[in-house]
Amino acid sequence: MHLAERLQLPDGYTARRYLGRQDHPAMTGVLAAYLEHGGDAEMPTIEQLDANYSHLSNCDPDTDIAIIEFDDRVVGYGRVIRADGEDGAIDCVVFAPTHPDHLTQSVVDAWFDAQEAHMLEWLDGDTRARYLAFAVHPGPGEPATGEAAWLEARGYTATGWGATLVRPDLENIPELRLPDGVEARPVRPDQMRRIWEAHLEAFRGEWDFQEPTPEMVDAELAEPYVDRTLWKIAWAGDQIVGQVKSYVNPQENLARGYRRGYTEEISTHHEWRNRGIAGALLAMSLRELRSRGMTEAALSVDTDNPGGAFQLYTNLGFVLTTYEAVYTKAISR
Repeated sequence: MHLAERLQLPDGYTARRYLGRQDHPAMTGVLAAYLEHGGDAEMPTIEQLDANYSHLSNCDPDTDIAIIEFDDRVVGYGRVIRADGEDGAIDCVVFAPTHPDHLTQSVVDAWFDAQEAHMLEWLDGDTRARYLAFAVHPGPGEPATGEAAWLEARGYTATGWGATLVRPDLENIPELRLPDGVEARPVRPDQMRRIWEAHLEAFRGEWDFQEPTPEMVDAELAEPYVDRTLWKIAWAGDQIVGQVKSYVNPQENLARGYRRGYTEEISTHHEWRNRGIAGALLAMSLRELRSRGMTEAALSVDTDNPGGAFQLYTNLGFVLTTYEAVYTKAISR
């Protein structure tokens, strides 16, 4: 059954199938409004959706994506994703950005009812599966509100936390050195796939690790704002031991009225952690963004990162702006 056929929406709403790229302008607007409503200023672009939806992994566009409309206008979309964990467990990811004007409990419940039922058919009796969702939250220890509260009412529990941080200026960037035997080198075009694969491999063993697939790497390389001249990649001999892959979104900067760069995709090889590599690369990245005319920087982080990333970033001048809870619910038939 198609995901759209499972949706039992409130009066006035209709569900339909995804039509491909012709839906991306409307979907981009919905996603931008949804993120801004949650306190995330990052502005997605049509080009990003074009790239991402051309390289979907474990999601069939012909059955697993639905669009909802109100008065013939797109006000939300959803897609279901199966993520196979390294331990053999299955995460059934619920994702349904909805325009804030239509983000009500009845609409959210309709999305989750449909997506949970849709993914249940993938499991074939596997008991090591769970539903996985994300929602903006006031923070650990604070009562849930809005979408987060509606998820909790459905039996979801916050099991992890992500955060968005912003460095409001690019002044007083510390001089941090890479350890002896490690150096940052300019990126050659033929190294880009290897660099992305090294980044994915650095998270092996963590809760959300997935075995890298060609589609996953292709999707990363297809991102429209990939700029290898901004990347800071640390090498020890022939081994990649750390990286920060910064980028700039000119459309967002123009729309928001700031000059922001993103210092994202930060990782360190397991055997090289706690040697100052990430901090040195991040400081280099901040100086690079400043040289390109940027005046602030932002990044996202898993607050439970085993390498102490959250503390590293705050020590380097980044300030917490929003929390996002990682919600899970055991699957039962």
